[in-house]
Amino acid sequence: MGWSGNTFTRTNGTHTGTSVWQQDRDAGTKIVADRHDTNDNDLATGINTCINKTGANAFTGNANLGSQKIVSLADGTAHTDGVNAGQIQDGGLIFQASDTGSADAYAIALAPAITAYVAGQEFTFKAGATSTGASTLNVNGVGVKNIKKKNDQAIAAGDIEANAIIKVIYDGTSFQMLSQLATSASVPDSTASVKGIVIVAGTSPVSVGYSSGTATVALGTVPLAKGGTGATSLAAANIVATNAQNTFTKAQVPSTYTAALSATSGVLDYDTYQTFIITLAAGSNTLAAPTTEASQIGQSGVMVFIQPSSGSAATLSLHADYETAAAAGLTISTANNDYDVVPYIIKADNSVLLGAPQLNFG
Repeated sequence: MGWSGNTFTRTNGTHTGTSVWQQDRDAGTKIVADRHDTNDNDLATGINTCINKTGANAFTGNANLGSQKIVSLADGTAHTDGVNAGQIQDGGLIFQASDTGSADAYAIALAPAITAYVAGQEFTFKAGATSTGASTLNVNGVGVKNIKKKNDQAIAAGDIEANAIIKVIYDGTSFQMLSQLATSASVPDSTASVKGIVIVAGTSPVSVGYSSGTATVALGTVPLAKGGTGATSLAAANIVATNAQNTFTKAQVPSTYTAALSATSGVLDYDTYQTFIITLAAGSNTLAAPTTEASQIGQSGVMVFIQPSSGSAATLSLHADYETAAAAGLTISTANNDYDVVPYIIKADNSVLLGAPQLNFG
């Protein structure tokens, strides 16, 4: 009968169980050779389906350990060997304490050895030399493969530093370097084209450079060709500070609107202009409600109203946002080509104060 599941049962061909010979005796049967052979062969069959502890035979099917664990398992030494938890935790399967190659041509020998490269393999090693340019890695003599940084860029001088721990992953074509570049924190020469932001406390232009192996950040001249002012201070650069008193050495000219009032439908743009030279049309004209005064509170300037050069006189009415002394309104000249000057100041949103007009220029 042999094995049935996890149980081995004896048989002599007629009787089964632990007392096959007693059953023969009780049945009046003497020892019969063929029954004895059947029993012995049954035992042999059962033994042959067992695993020999010396390793003399092999599994012929998957081993079911029944939720039990393998204990005291030796380190695997071949690519097809089983491994124990210690080998995995210690990193011995993918880590080589030191490469045996040279600068730019790194080589490692793992134990157990790999026999082929497969996309997704990760390896870690301690570099024996600093890179001087494009570099390669050869694992267990399987073949030389390029090491790339940032996906597709060749390794440059100093990217791999001697004694640094280097981690790579094989992408199917090359090894992509996962560990930090040794040059990632360095500052390039001031003549190089670089990307980045430098924040330095101070008011002068900033110069960033690299000299004698040391990064330098200094306040100094930024030339016009590089987008700077060529100056070493705000004053020399003619830059106005918003939080300090400034002395101007040149007259400042406010932006001036010069056109017919009808061109803006009577709406003055205080956000863009400070002075208004306005030509009125014959007949009635209106200063409409302003829309940009709220952001210009405190702004002051003048309005110049010009009568038409011929024909009837122009009159001017005001929206309620324009306020005059004692709410008296605004009286302007009536002769052709007359100029009237009216000062103003923006007091608040929806409130533009108009001063007394100076009449009859012209």
